[in-house]
This record gives sequence, C-alpha cells and structure tokens, in this order.
Amino acid sequence: MQKKAITICLIIALLEGFAGLGIEIYAIRISATYIGSSISITGVILAMVLIAIAVGYWYGGRLSQSISTPRQALLRAGHVLSLSAAFHTVACVIQLPLLEIITLSTDNPIIAAIGVGLLYGVGLAFGSTSIPLITQFLTLQYNNQESIDAGKNAGMMVAITTIGSVLGSTLTPIFLLPYIGLRSSLTLFIASLAISAWLCTKLATQVGGSVSTKDNAASKNYIIATLAFLITIVFISFDKVDTGYQTSTGAWFVEYIDYKGQPAVTISDNPIKSTSSCWIYATKKNCHWYGEMTVEGIKQTSPKNLVFLGGAGMGTPSEVAYHNPDMSLTVIDIDKDLPNIIETHFLKAPIAKNISFVGDDARGYLTRYRDVKYDFMLIDAFQGRYVASNLYTIESLTRFKNTSQYIMANVVGIPIKEHGYTQTIFKNWYEVFGGSAYVINRNNGANLQNIMLCNFACPNSQKLLEASFFDQNQQVHTDDMPRLDKYYYQSIEKLSL
Repeated sequence: MQKKAITICLIIALLEGFAGLGIEIYAIRISATYIGSSISITGVILAMVLIAIAVGYWYGGRLSQSISTPRQALLRAGHVLSLSAAFHTVACVIQLPLLEIITLSTDNPIIAAIGVGLLYGVGLAFGSTSIPLITQFLTLQYNNQESIDAGKNAGMMVAITTIGSVLGSTLTPIFLLPYIGLRSSLTLFIASLAISAWLCTKLATQVGGSVSTKDNAASKNYIIATLAFLITIVFISFDKVDTGYQTSTGAWFVEYIDYKGQPAVTISDNPIKSTSSCWIYATKKNCHWYGEMTVEGIKQTSPKNLVFLGGAGMGTPSEVAYHNPDMSLTVIDIDKDLPNIIETHFLKAPIAKNISFVGDDARGYLTRYRDVKYDFMLIDAFQGRYVASNLYTIESLTRFKNTSQYIMANVVGIPIKEHGYTQTIFKNWYEVFGGSAYVINRNNGANLQNIMLCNFACPNSQKLLEASFFDQNQQVHTDDMPRLDKYYYQSIEKLSL
C-alpha cells in the first residue's frame, strides 16, 4: 500500500505541475491577441503566476499545521484541486469578454497583464496549495517508516511537480496549442486538475476506510471536479469564438472579404487592432497601401534578389513573385509554421516557386549569413501594431545597410513630434541613413497610420530631414537602451515624450 500511495501522490504532483505551467503559457498566448506580446507583458504574467503558486504553497503549509490525520490531509488536497479546476472553468467562460473589458478600460499593457495574471492566478494558487497537504499526508502516514521523513517527502513532491511544470511549459507551445488549439488545451489542463482531485479523494477513502454517510467531504470533491470538467466541455462545444490558427509561436486570424467587388482575404496576428496582409484572388495582388508602395519601390529599383523580414500573409512578396518569376525572393519569419497556413487558408494555392521561406528570427538569420547580399529589403515585422523593435536598433539597421542596397520599412505610427515611439524609429533611421533617409505618409493627418521609410528616394517620398514632423532631438534606440520597448509599454495611440 505504501508504494501505491506514494506513486499516486507523485502522479498528482506531476499533473498539478503540468497544468499549472501549461495554463501560464496558455494565459500568455490568449492575452496576446488583446494586449500584445512583449518581454514586459510576459514577465508580468509570469510574475503573477509565480506569486500565485507561492501563495498556494504558503497557504498549504498553514493548512497542514491544523491537520492531524492522513485522511484529512488528502481530503483537503482533493478539495483545493477541485477548486482549482472550478476556478479555471470560470476563467475559461469569462476570459474573452474580460480581456475585451481590460483592453477597453486601460491603454497600459502592464496593468492589463496584471489583470490576466489575476484571472488565472486564483486557480493556480489553489492548485499549488495541494502540494504541502500531500506532503503532510506522506509524513503523517509513514512517519514511522524507515527512510521516510518530512524533508524527503517535501523534496520528492517539489521535484516531481517541477518536472510536471517543465512538461507543461514545453509541450504546451510546441504540441498542444498548435495541434489541438487554445480551448482544447485549457480543457486538458482542467481535466488534469480534476483527475488529480479524484485521485486524491479516492486515496483518502482507501487510507481512511469507507466514507461515512455523515462525512460528505469526499462527495463534494468528486462533484466539484466533475462539474468543472463537464461545464468546460459543454462551453467549448457551443462557444465558437475564433481563436485563430495556432502555431508554435503565434496565432493567425483569416477573414474572407469583398474588396471593391472582388473576393479577397485578410490575415492578422491581432484582428482587433491590425491587419497584417490583404490578398485579391483574381488579380493576385495585395490590397494594402504599404504593399502598393513597396511594389512601386521594387519597380523603381528593379532588383533581382530580394528579402522580406516578416511574412504575415505574404501578400506583397507573393504579388512580386507571381508577376516577376525571374526575381528571387527570400521571406524570413520567426513563425516556421506560417507557410502551411498561407497555402491552405490565405492564398489557397502553393507559395510561388521563386519564394524561399525561412522560419527563423530575421536579425539572427541575417547575422549568421552576413555574407549574403540582397538588392532589395522590406522590413515588415510586427507584434500586433508594434514593430519588432530588435530590427530597428542602430546596430541592426547598420547591419541591414551592409546587407542590402535598397531598404524599405513599414511602420505604424503618428507623424507628429510629440509621439516618442514614432520619433524614435525616425531618429534611428536618420542616424543610419542620413541624407538618404526618406519617408512616405499615408495621409497628411496627425493620426495613427502606416508610414513607409526608405533609404532611397522611393515614389512619393520626401527627405526625412525636411519633414516638418521629424524631431531630430529624439534619443536613439540601441541594443543597450531598448527605447522602443519603453514606448511599447504605453499605447501607441497615447502621446508621450
């Protein structure tokens, strides 16, 4: 019986750790659609998760002090695990409406990230409370056994729940989210917690004998855990909110539209705030202003070897490739699973043969293959509405300058001197390209818009130095001073110096 009981306890710890860190990865992914993804947001959500787990460990230790029997320890462990499953079920039901409310209530992603952490943290705290309780069970049940003591029990339980956490943090982004989706992954985690509650409660009845008709603690555990799992199953079966096509590094949302009387499609990593690419099926052309400007720039420079940093829907590179089969194009995107989604749901056709797709970090790839030269480069890598800031440091742009003769960049900003985010990008561009730095506004208004930057006199552009909205006194963004990340913490619509 001792060996069996210890094995069951270790399985419970493994499942609890797996669900805990899996839910953390899930929380980061589901929130990215609404509040974006960055080191700061990930760090805050991770911090909230760790605080919740720490609170659970502490509270579990406090509960253990008042427990005098092994059976009581297991029943309480089963109870908190069933509550953990229940609170995550509540989070599953209210998460998307709540995320929308958080997004509308604040333009500070740090505050929004704290809200996300609190939403999932309650359930995580209850889950981790079970570990000290199960440790107390082992100590009370086998304290007279040779080589069994409290220290060994605690070390063993923490080690196994940590292994479960490792499995949750690796299997979730690599296998679960891409292959079974967001909702099904959360259901799996809730099922893991429910199974843990059932195992705990079942072991309690075996250790303490038959359950008395007056003692309904075990029945409550079974009922709460079972209801949590069943409600989750029913909810995800009827709720059809689009959570995108999941990949190991992101999620893509595809929408079929009518564009000026022609069938078209858009794709985005954040449908609430942005559209990454637009494609017209009949003409095989992109239908975004910045894509049209890029095509004009390519016609002007007549390149043979092109590189695109950021794939999205690959509308612009696909247009160039289909209509210029003699050109050689390389598309670099960190999401290596993007081509399958593009061919199946966006283009609904194979990617052009003269396009080579590289699933890698653009800056890292070009640094490793620094001897490869390109005639033309488009920087079009975003995180929602925000540029991939590591591509716009002084060091990075200098590297690109040595890699390609002609460079264009698509950014989203507000062309006024008071907007620090936009001015930082402008200043870095000017610092690297000097007098050959050009800019194209989509319109002359002081509103949020696509802005094209060039290192040559691209069509309809003006010299950045001569633009009335360019502030030459803005500080630069370097690898050592990630100023764009600083401005990322605030809403891009909010004016800030």
